[in-house]
Amino acid sequence: MISPRRIRFDIRQTGKQVMLALLALLVANLVFGVLLVRPRIRAFDTLTEDSLPRRQEFQRRTKEVEAQEKYLAALEQSTKDLATLRNDVLSTRQKRMIEVQYELARLARQFNINMERVQYENEALEDESLERMAMVVPLAGGYSSLRKFVQAIEQSDRFLVLERVALEQGQEGGVMLQLNLTLATYFDSPEMRAVDDAKRPPKTRRT
Repeated sequence: MISPRRIRFDIRQTGKQVMLALLALLVANLVFGVLLVRPRIRAFDTLTEDSLPRRQEFQRRTKEVEAQEKYLAALEQSTKDLATLRNDVLSTRQKRMIEVQYELARLARQFNINMERVQYENEALEDESLERMAMVVPLAGGYSSLRKFVQAIEQSDRFLVLERVALEQGQEGGVMLQLNLTLATYFDSPEMRAVDDAKRPPKTRRT
């Protein structure tokens, strides 16, 4: 029986052919990179550079839109807050006057204020469509009395505002003081707002 012949691989004989094959493969890769890959890389770089201004403009416009949306949301919230203030907090003189008078009478009893000496002021704020009602309250006492009065105003839920504190006179040493306090509240006036709206020129439609 004849045994098959074994193929001998001699690196010394085939080394040159292997090196030539590897060199040919390297040259082919270089040619492929130069002819195909590099032009596409340059085209991609050119496209990226050309699209940069457009991307920057898009980002700028996106920020502008976001800023406008935030402004509109804040404007809508401000409109709702203003409506809540006018309707629920200030209300009208007819609806809230009794509550305000009751609160003033309570404060007068608490701080021994002579209501006969109270001076009233009424003013129409036409630009804001509000009515201002104020009273000048004489208050005698020390610093602690004034502080308690201010705290009572701050804790009141009848929307009372301490607008002014005027010192009339005080005893020597400043222990006892006589003050005139201007206490005010405001009422919403739909009538003024209706008159103001009627004075405004009608909006013209764009064609």
